Amino acid sequence: MNNNYPPNPNDHEREHPPYGAPQPPGPRPPLVGLGGWLVVFQIYMYWSLFIALVSIPTYIAVLFLAANEDALPEEVRSVLSMYGDNLQSLSVYELIVAIIQFVLLVLMMVLLYTHKKSFPRLARMYLILSLAFAVIAFFVVPPTSGMVASMIWGAVLTLAWNMYFTRSVRVKNTFIR
Repeated sequence: MNNNYPPNPNDHEREHPPYGAPQPPGPRPPLVGLGGWLVVFQIYMYWSLFIALVSIPTYIAVLFLAANEDALPEEVRSVLSMYGDNLQSLSVYELIVAIIQFVLLVLMMVLLYTHKKSFPRLARMYLILSLAFAVIAFFVVPPTSGMVASMIWGAVLTLAWNMYFTRSVRVKNTFIR
């Protein structure tokens, strides 16, 4: 069976090859929009927003518990005593951090979905600020091996995302307003 079309009555060459024939390579579409690696960052933003929303009432409850230690059972007091006198100050610090992260994430989402030029700069600032908050918490809370590994992983991801927001063609083409 032949896939070729009948001869052209106008004696002009066809611009397109016959059906089923390989297409010649054309220009690539520009990298624009919220696809690619920006999808992963959007998922990260939604997850961080969820964590911040859950953390705010949790830290308020811990503040209440730290202020009323006498009303707690002995088992709970023994767990809370691990933090010593730092529990209340740590809870206030974490509550402030969660509120700051929540506000920044909401602002970032508005800038992201309106394609504002300031989004990549704010995203880089948010990532560096989150890493700085983790480093500060590392010096306030007794460190564990999981905290150290988490902080190293956070530093690597912060560096990678900062490089992405600085060098990505998609980011430069998308956030232009």
